[in-house]
Amino acid sequence: MKKILIISSEYTGHGHKSVHTALIQGFEKLYKDKIECKVVNGFTFGGAEFIAAERLYNTCVKYFPNLWNRIFRFSFKNKDFLNKNNSFNIKRRFLKIIKEYNPDLIINVHPLFSGSLLNIIEKKKLNIKFFIIITDLITITKIWFDNRADKIISPSKEATEYMIKNGIDREKIATFGLPVREGFNPKISSKEKIRENTNINGKLKILILNNSEKNKRLIYIIKNLYSKFNCEVTLICGRNKNTFNKLTSFFSSKSYAPKIIGYTQEIPKLFSENDILITRAGPTAIIEAVNCLIPVISMGALPGQEEENPIYLQQNGLGYSADSTDDIFNKIELLLENNRENLIKMRENQFDYYGRDVREKIVNYIAEKL
Repeated sequence: MKKILIISSEYTGHGHKSVHTALIQGFEKLYKDKIECKVVNGFTFGGAEFIAAERLYNTCVKYFPNLWNRIFRFSFKNKDFLNKNNSFNIKRRFLKIIKEYNPDLIINVHPLFSGSLLNIIEKKKLNIKFFIIITDLITITKIWFDNRADKIISPSKEATEYMIKNGIDREKIATFGLPVREGFNPKISSKEKIRENTNINGKLKILILNNSEKNKRLIYIIKNLYSKFNCEVTLICGRNKNTFNKLTSFFSSKSYAPKIIGYTQEIPKLFSENDILITRAGPTAIIEAVNCLIPVISMGALPGQEEENPIYLQQNGLGYSADSTDDIFNKIELLLENNRENLIKMRENQFDYYGRDVREKIVNYIAEKL
């Protein structure tokens, strides 16, 4: 049986974990008796300091986004320095895992561990294939990619061209899209059935996926949605108990009541049941939405790796980029024009998107290279 070691993370956003979960599900489904996968959090290779740094990520992007942007930009100009420093700190524990597990292939899904691990593999002359799966969409830091990798699986055509311009051999890149987890797929089997399966006349169902938004802004959005549209609103707070408690309390005295949900594993079901998704433009969330054929309205993006995603959504007809909080409502109006014709058209665009439904293609591609 072939062995794959996946290098990921636990606390640096949702995307890395979603992608490695999608890969495991794909290999389990297609190659259960031929390929086994083991996931390791790359930050554990660096010991206590790396683990502490990983856990600071969410705090940094929530409360100090401009600081995070500076850190992100630093990585563009200091690739070799970062890789050399990381290699020194992670070498011992990484080599221990390699000795214990003896993988045939390493798949890296976190930017900090591309060049740093390849440094170690090169120096120790390890005979192990190394693939990189990039989990950002458009704006990718240069520490993501390295020409020493055997293959780089690209999330978009734009990312592919960017890597080629920055020295990566074209034949090393395979452009697929982002793999998504089980359940993130439409109930519609053909494009022709989209119109008849779109909510054209019923009450509008709007889903808000909260990504560290301030409570004040969420309240403003929800109040205006109810005042401007005949709609039902569902808010997913995730593990943010503060937002869940404050908004539940605030709306308990109102004549209208959004459905407020904490942490849930029912996101695929909620994507399928709602007509419009309002969210920050994190790559995994928007591609999971595209796979479920739910039009996306971006209410912002994290400086750095997410900043071009709203534009990408709009240019590809997959969603709208809202320029301000109030512009969210303008974008909903656009979707509802002409008896919701734009809503239907956007779902059709999502169905045709080249990066939709690619998990099994990626898994088969990797299996063929083993």
